[in-house]
Amino acid sequence: MKIIEANEKAASRKERWIVLSISLIFGDLMNKLFLRLTSIDSFILSMVIGIGSMYLLESGYYYFRDDIQKIIEKFKK
Repeated sequence: MKIIEANEKAASRKERWIVLSISLIFGDLMNKLFLRLTSIDSFILSMVIGIGSMYLLESGYYYFRDDIQKIIEKFKK
């Protein structure tokens, strides 16, 4: 958890907005996929799936932030 908190504090405001936007899109897509694959039509469960997938994407990004930036730098060269 300390790695995630340290990387989140080091992120710029622009980077935070980008990650938030991508996580919102990811949460919406996971919610639509869940609703398409199951016949459950529960608002609360739908919100849990959406918010949970957003949290997983953001946590994963901030945990692997340094590795992702190294990979991006390799492709830029």
